[in-house]
Amino acid sequence: MTEAPTNAPEPPAPRRRRWLRTFDALDVPAYRKYFLAMLFYFGAMQATALARPVLAFDLADRAPIALGVAIAANNAPSLALSPFAGALADKTSMRNILIGAAALMALFAAATAAGVAAGVLAWWHVALIGVLQGSVMVFITPTRRAIIPGLAGERHLLNATGLHTMSQNVNRMLMPLAAGALFARVGPEWAYLLIVALYAIALALLFRAPSQGEGAARKRRRSGSPWEGFRYARQTPVIRNLLLIGLVITVFGQPFQHLLPLAQDFLNIEADGVGLLFTFFGLGSLIGSTTAASLGDFQRKGLLLVGFFTLFGLSVAAFAASSWLWLSLLLMLPVGVGHSGRTVAHLTALQAYSEDEMRGRVQALNAMMGGLIPLAVLGITGLAEVFGGRAALGAAGGVIAAYGVWEALGAKTLRALR
Repeated sequence: MTEAPTNAPEPPAPRRRRWLRTFDALDVPAYRKYFLAMLFYFGAMQATALARPVLAFDLADRAPIALGVAIAANNAPSLALSPFAGALADKTSMRNILIGAAALMALFAAATAAGVAAGVLAWWHVALIGVLQGSVMVFITPTRRAIIPGLAGERHLLNATGLHTMSQNVNRMLMPLAAGALFARVGPEWAYLLIVALYAIALALLFRAPSQGEGAARKRRRSGSPWEGFRYARQTPVIRNLLLIGLVITVFGQPFQHLLPLAQDFLNIEADGVGLLFTFFGLGSLIGSTTAASLGDFQRKGLLLVGFFTLFGLSVAAFAASSWLWLSLLLMLPVGVGHSGRTVAHLTALQAYSEDEMRGRVQALNAMMGGLIPLAVLGITGLAEVFGGRAALGAAGGVIAAYGVWEALGAKTLRALR
């Protein structure tokens, strides 16, 4: 039975010392239940983030273009499906969307494990399964973000978004390492069975979390059409500007962790070494999201966004220039800080400046940018085919850093965001 959303005012949070503000949103019971379920949900997602590209890369005898096709296939559905995903999130139970999506993702992981164990998978099979996974992910991404304000309340928005990202980063630090170890030492099928188990636990916990979304649908002032999100963004300058920033962030920054298998050649590492890179990336990301969450209701979100974004680009370029594993691992820390910090700042600004009944569609438009990732990924892996992975990753980092500097110097509207 679906649990009806409540409009009761949230209880006042107990007074805390300043250094404990990092976890303020967990005082809200509805958000706390959701946070716990998403710990395992994110665990499955982050284990998949390593297992899928590494499996395709290995099955294709480490051809960079095959890696690019596998990553591109996973992101391709975003352009076509994102408007519908946002509209669905705005008019139905967000919790139930996440439950259905988790069940499908567990099914795809189980099918991949069976295919690997039977020895019948080729790299293009992994790419085709990635299309299915990407289609489901289109519905997960805006929903898991848009549900946060309704569960945690406006006062806890930056903190709750930071905690949400922290839970993702804890898993980014641990689960790729676990999946990489299983992949390298006992076989890829065991990495995928870990993914199935994590989704199963997340499913059980999500049934305890509140349902969210029907209330906004009943009080609708705007059309429920998927295309209303485009009209709303066009008519709201601050949303339009934030989405443009999200375009650069998503296209050039989001694929980075999926492209880490390219480092296997210039750092001379295997799947477990890639998992170690993920771990340091996750540690840096945890630091970034913890910092953002600890700022409370920070009033200079635009400057925060620009600073994190520029740090991310510069650190990626430095990582690409490194020839030593120990230095590369250390450089993954600022890469993670910049990546996670800009994610929290950007998502919080989008949530804060969106109307309640439009949050799902605004987040879907932001996620829709992922549909352009295939072009960027194929370009980067194409560069890797010709010039090597080091040059390709360095070029991507250079683009991100240059855009961050340009925003810092010339974008007054962004810097003024609060």
